Amino acid sequence: MALAPPRRAHYETAHSAGLVKQETGSSQQETARSFSFPMPPRPSADKSVAPQTAAQIATAIEDFVAQYGEAAILEDGKVLFDLRSAKYTLSTEHDRCTLHLWSEERNMVRRILSATPRNGSLRLSTQRFGQAQPKLLELVSSRERRTPTTREAARTRYLKTLERVLQREFPDWKPDAFRTAMDLERSFGPAYARGSLIRGNQAWAVIGVNEQETATTIDGILTLGILWLHHCREQAGGRRLYQGLKLILPRGTATLTLSRLAWLNEAAAQWRLYELDQNTEELTPRDAADQGNLRTRLVHHPDEKAASERFADAIEQVMQLVPAGEEQRVEQRLRSTAELAFLLHGMEFARARIGLAPNSFARTLEITAGVDETPLTSATCREIAARIAELFRRRRAFGSATDFARRGQRPSRRIGAASATAAHSRLQLRAERPAEEGNPAQDPLYRAAPERWLESVLRRDLAPLTRSLAPQPRVASLPRAEAFANDPDPDTRGNRADRPESVPPFAEAGNPHEPRVIPHLDPNHVYTQVPAIAGASDRGLLDLLGVTADGRLAVIELKADDDLQLALQGLDYWIRVRHHHLQTADATTGLGEFQRHGYFRGVELSPLPPRLYLVAPTLYIHPATETILRYLSPHVEWNLLALDERWRQEIRVIWRKQSGRS
Repeated sequence: MALAPPRRAHYETAHSAGLVKQETGSSQQETARSFSFPMPPRPSADKSVAPQTAAQIATAIEDFVAQYGEAAILEDGKVLFDLRSAKYTLSTEHDRCTLHLWSEERNMVRRILSATPRNGSLRLSTQRFGQAQPKLLELVSSRERRTPTTREAARTRYLKTLERVLQREFPDWKPDAFRTAMDLERSFGPAYARGSLIRGNQAWAVIGVNEQETATTIDGILTLGILWLHHCREQAGGRRLYQGLKLILPRGTATLTLSRLAWLNEAAAQWRLYELDQNTEELTPRDAADQGNLRTRLVHHPDEKAASERFADAIEQVMQLVPAGEEQRVEQRLRSTAELAFLLHGMEFARARIGLAPNSFARTLEITAGVDETPLTSATCREIAARIAELFRRRRAFGSATDFARRGQRPSRRIGAASATAAHSRLQLRAERPAEEGNPAQDPLYRAAPERWLESVLRRDLAPLTRSLAPQPRVASLPRAEAFANDPDPDTRGNRADRPESVPPFAEAGNPHEPRVIPHLDPNHVYTQVPAIAGASDRGLLDLLGVTADGRLAVIELKADDDLQLALQGLDYWIRVRHHHLQTADATTGLGEFQRHGYFRGVELSPLPPRLYLVAPTLYIHPATETILRYLSPHVEWNLLALDERWRQEIRVIWRKQSGRS
């Protein structure tokens, strides 16, 4: 029986910045297919509202999201998902409205019992699978719940308060040209108050944020502050000397910014941070050296060999569902010691769980597939296999006009050895609707979760990221007839970043008789989504953690979209990795903290700090990223790597920048 109203074939919508394009007066939505399976309906537990059909609930949710391009999901007043970046799917099979949400931070599946409009929002009565008690979620028009009038009024009041406080605290300096006006050309938004303190030809750049802004906005102040200081210096044109930057944060919110501040270049500028109590107008200076204990922990890395043996039966059953010849594309990621996920280019399609039988110690094995976690049985096996085949057909790296040289990959069934990262995303797929054959790149399943796909490609082959990042010594007294002096490194031919002039003179290369040490990343020791590196308010997972051939740890931050916070977000993880790396080695074993927790077994780690790699497609590196990187401390060794836009086919570094070089 058709539940959908006219012009709505289904409600499975992959919603993200890349999948939904908002236009004036209309919205264009691309549709993903439901990878869900029949489940018996449950009686509604919500008695407070009139019964709604699944189609009516889904219609209400989709209409709300289509109307408000900045919609967000709240629970108890806290933002769980910002739908500008998070993704969601809706399923109405068997008159059950199922909502699946996932983002960088979390993953959630709920049955929606009702959707009730209230004060410009949509109240969702939800039920978690396996629980009878309903719980309320709120779908709001914006994560910024204040109306524009209220928001602007708060910012205007803060601007006046800030000028008054600065005048009192720094009587010898004059506040000048403070404003909150938006300047998109220079990436300045209205949430930040910015201006200068002037005394003769001396000046300080000042930026502040009020306590009513979101935590993400407050934590992003240092990035905007660096850009503001840089802009002030450019505009001054030598007429004024800007000594540095003063940051004004709300009371109790400076922890993350303090940790970043300690790793900025003191030679480039002076950095001052203050906390402002807006009620008392008390301004308190904070010292970057006084950060207290870094809030981060390291969890033990699971034994993948033991897990492979434990999940051997599950692996065999899932592999039988995968199309013939496609086994090498399956990624196996341990969620815990009792759960193993199976993914395709970062997208989860099945999961195995080991449990205990009731009233006994006998082990049980359950394999589920799809967002509804349909159990794999003899009755569902054929349908699940058909839909997995459809997923594998559509989510693949299609060929491009450029014929890249492909390296052969041997299939690997070892847990953690396949080509991807952990991803909390199980996109839904409905098999009855054919994919767009005309342009496969427009398929929602092809475009979904690009950062997860990028991680999977890099896990398979990290070598392109670090080819020729160190000079190759050349022996002048032993020329080879078959090679020319200005030949690029043969390992990097075809990479436009390798120009002859990038090879330093022989004198700079060092003693040619010393062993050649190239900081290539070791493909045998790469860890994805390390859950230990926590502390930042917006994210708690490091994209990739590896080690180079000379034993240096490598923090690899990936982005597949235009993110202004790329540089400092990568710095956050670098700080935490460095913190764990510098912990005192065990007196008995001599192992550092990472190796005591099961990471980098058999590797002799260098005592030097980690290297930081920032990786993104070339068109998605924000223009301001290089400016921000120039203000980092010289103790932070960073590499900015721009990838060819066809990275799904093969990773190629188009250009790169390194710390200490122009």
